[in-house]
Amino acid sequence: MKNSSLYLAMALVLGAVSAAPHAFAKGRPGEETAAQNLSVPAILVGPLGALSCGTPEAPSALVKPMGVPLSGYEVPGDYWVQKVHTWQAQCFNSDQAQVFGNWGDNLKGDARLKTGSPIRVELVLTNMTAYSTPSAMQGYAVLKLEPSKLDRLSAYGHAAIGDGGGWGDVPVDHTSAQWLVHDAGITFSVMNKSTGAYAVEPGTSPTAEINATGKVVYGYNLRVETAGAYRIQFTTSGPVTFTGQDAANGGQVGLNDVFIDIQVVAGGGGGGKGGRN
Repeated sequence: MKNSSLYLAMALVLGAVSAAPHAFAKGRPGEETAAQNLSVPAILVGPLGALSCGTPEAPSALVKPMGVPLSGYEVPGDYWVQKVHTWQAQCFNSDQAQVFGNWGDNLKGDARLKTGSPIRVELVLTNMTAYSTPSAMQGYAVLKLEPSKLDRLSAYGHAAIGDGGGWGDVPVDHTSAQWLVHDAGITFSVMNKSTGAYAVEPGTSPTAEINATGKVVYGYNLRVETAGAYRIQFTTSGPVTFTGQDAANGGQVGLNDVFIDIQVVAGGGGGGKGGRN
């Protein structure tokens, strides 16, 4: 980083590379963001963008970042940065999976959810199958590099080691209980519990994305115009079954459905549909 012209050139090249086809949609279906890199190892039941994964017996190799890391963030150090550099945690394809559903904190906490304002719906599927081979896969620990900023405005990255003579990184071993799962056939719905009317019809596909910390997440920016109680329900494809979910205001129906009940109050408004958070 002592050579500023080289640093700028590499940043521009890597910035172009980061817009590779493995970028995923965020918000309402059809919206796209710049690429974020898979950092937490994953099992894919069906394709996810252009991610190339192996088999349980031979997961894909860890793809390490290249080029020149960045510095000058609030968190001191040199970093490989999301949307600038490219890397990929290990992953493999499978024809089935057992999962545990983890809802976004805003849905299961004290967040005030209002009509007319975007309500971020997120669900993460955590692997619940113990594997002897592989027993662990490698990825990275991605940090928020600008703590004073809103999450959506901060840069995120993982630590780089070395110097201008040769940069490296610090891979992290993730056991099978830390792997995430992608189900290409998952759908969801949102129903007003009082009227039975659907704000999102059953069979709707959520957007699959890789978030800033490198996790596979299902996301949707919900907006409703009527206050009341709503049920958000996710339904996996047949080969992907739930063992449970993590919200006190949630539950499970059979092997393939989990739900969470939320209360939306009057207020909010303004802004266009599909707002980001």
